[in-house]
Amino acid sequence: MTELKQNSVRSTQQGTNSELQRQDMTDASGPIVAGIGFATAATADEVIGLIEACLAEAGLAAGQLAAIGTHARKLGNAIPLQVAAHFGVPLRLLDDADLSMDGLAEGVAAAAGPLRLGRRQSRYATCAMAECRPGFSVAAFGQPPIARAAMASSTLATSLAGP
Repeated sequence: MTELKQNSVRSTQQGTNSELQRQDMTDASGPIVAGIGFATAATADEVIGLIEACLAEAGLAAGQLAAIGTHARKLGNAIPLQVAAHFGVPLRLLDDADLSMDGLAEGVAAAAGPLRLGRRQSRYATCAMAECRPGFSVAAFGQPPIARAAMASSTLATSLAGP
């Protein structure tokens, strides 16, 4: 082969290899948890847009999301429920004791497994993504919003009943 032809083949192979590596990185990834945090001024569209941008940056597909997670104190806000519904995944709520680091988005994501994408921020929201560790179960990750609301309701009823 001539030197020019060899360089052309080498260049084509390198391009194909990097495309395969990028595809393998996405295909080889398991389920992902997106940890989110947001201010009261945030909108569901802003949080959804941030998650979509994070997925794209990490080379992931929305279908790889196993759950959206946030802090339990966000339960009174409709945004996390809207975001989870948009992606068709469960919302899980975590308490301070469940979080392994200070940042809300990173702490929630890291509770599921190793961080795949550290904290990213939009104007009023944050997001981080983690690959679910082996043996991860969404059912054992935090609490579902309904259980959380039922627990609060039960606690309130008990305290109103008196001694």
